[in-house]
Amino acid sequence: MDAAAPRQSSPPDRTATRVADAHAQARRTLGVAAAFTVASPVAAVVPHDTGAWLPLHLFLVGAVLSAISGATQLLAVTWSTAPAPPPGLAAAQRWAVALGAAGVAAGRELEVEAVTGAGATLVAVGLALLAAILVGVRRTAGTDRFAPAVDTYLAALACGAVGVALGGILGAGEPGEWWARLRGAHVSANAFGLVGLVIAGTLPFFVATQARMKMAPRATPTRVRAHGAALTLAVAVAATGHLLDRPGVAAAGLVGYAAVLALVVTTLPRPRRRQLDWAGPRLLQLGAGIGWWVVTTLLLARSWAAGAPDEAAVLRALAIGGFAQILVASLAYFGPVLRGGGHERLSAGFTTTRSWLGLVVGNVAAGALLAGATRLAGAALGVWAADTAWRTARLLLPPRP
Repeated sequence: MDAAAPRQSSPPDRTATRVADAHAQARRTLGVAAAFTVASPVAAVVPHDTGAWLPLHLFLVGAVLSAISGATQLLAVTWSTAPAPPPGLAAAQRWAVALGAAGVAAGRELEVEAVTGAGATLVAVGLALLAAILVGVRRTAGTDRFAPAVDTYLAALACGAVGVALGGILGAGEPGEWWARLRGAHVSANAFGLVGLVIAGTLPFFVATQARMKMAPRATPTRVRAHGAALTLAVAVAATGHLLDRPGVAAAGLVGYAAVLALVVTTLPRPRRRQLDWAGPRLLQLGAGIGWWVVTTLLLARSWAAGAPDEAAVLRALAIGGFAQILVASLAYFGPVLRGGGHERLSAGFTTTRSWLGLVVGNVAAGALLAGATRLAGAALGVWAADTAWRTARLLLPPRP
């Protein structure tokens, strides 16, 4: 009698381990984002030759884009009931962004165009890999609940691809007649397209999660998609206005963008006393970040329409008051969740990340930057960085036996 043929083992069910896999990948990627977040204020005070560009670049490309990479994959996998991307693919995407951001910073600072170009190429590769991962998640999703947000993420990555291409040209070329036009389009595509669209697409879902509430009834898939499309159109108008040297058109794009952001806010749940008592400064800092985002967008529109006399101050306030506060508030939620360890350890983690001091000094820093009070801003940022580092260290300590 012939021996039975050996049974072929079936591939592991990656859907069953999707949450654990996504958490493991997000821990690594958000750890990279945290490292760039700490490096940004340090870069602002150490001697360097590229002025405000260096800390802004390390924060917006290194920290924010890394956070976007980790958060979009984590949320898309868990809320779409889809398998996590293969670990090798997730790692390649993570390090393409991180090494690319570091390469562009080093190349600009050392004035080595080849390094700058290589860094920009790596960032572009990181965006392409993230798009491929999100398309895969959308295709294998068990539920389409999060599909509108994923669609907005893909639009954001398209804007980012344009922004990175423009940034590569700016980094490799000499300032000339087109330089200011390209720079304005670069800022529009990256800050308001790549970063802004991801945040806007996530907010209706994430605010409900932060506040432990149901999503608002107004946050329908149709509205989420419509807001994403309208914001993308506004970014295109702003960028085109810069390329055509039509500051009024660029400013109109940002005014429209701010108006759509106000509509996005109407789709967020309304926290009550119970939610504020639990989330406290995390939820308030998220709200403050959204407020700064809308206000600085309108101020930047006014600046562009008037010839950009105070653009740098507004961009710094947008980065710190808007995006940095949204990022820190988000990491303050994700940190305890990704650390895990059971219900008691989760509650202890949320207590650790409740920082009223961070809420105060974050807004002081943003206001000081907008007013040109650089010393006050530097002091507030230093306190914020120290407080965040201390709380992060406490969060990472092993549990007591």
